[in-house]
Amino acid sequence: MGTSTELISAVRAAAAGTPYAVRETPQGFDLTIDVADAQWLAVFKAHGLKKVFTHKVALNESNQSMTITDVSNTFSWSGGGSSPRLQASGSTQRGRVYEKSFKKELGVDLKTGEVGQVVDYSFDATAGRDLVRDVAKQQGWDEKMGGTQKGAVIFAGATVAILAVAGIVWLVVSLL
Repeated sequence: MGTSTELISAVRAAAAGTPYAVRETPQGFDLTIDVADAQWLAVFKAHGLKKVFTHKVALNESNQSMTITDVSNTFSWSGGGSSPRLQASGSTQRGRVYEKSFKKELGVDLKTGEVGQVVDYSFDATAGRDLVRDVAKQQGWDEKMGGTQKGAVIFAGATVAILAVAGIVWLVVSLL
């Protein structure tokens, strides 16, 4: 049976060389696209990316289970220089977030006059979640549904039930 520390170390090793950073938390760890890493900073700044994406992983070592909650925050660049300031725009999504995006731009080289691809970027929110799941599975950990996801399922179920009852009432009233 693996420990939380072993799982976090394995995820950190799997994330090495990627734009993801692992940060330990009291509940487990966060896997976040690391905008502070100089290797990736230019990509974020130059290409106008406006998202910080985090997978919050809560660990229960006693039963070798975990929950993953996705958090997508929107940000905007302000200021300048080598250390940009992030300013929150107030947009956050929590729970299970499915998001895919890509950006491709062509440009003209000012020296040669040749047209070429300047930006070729893609993002898939499932990549970080899959990284955590794959490592956890190898270590014998199971994934459980988190509180945010359970709440969403309950809310959706209640909404469907209310709409079904309202539809039946409407049908009965219109038939009478």
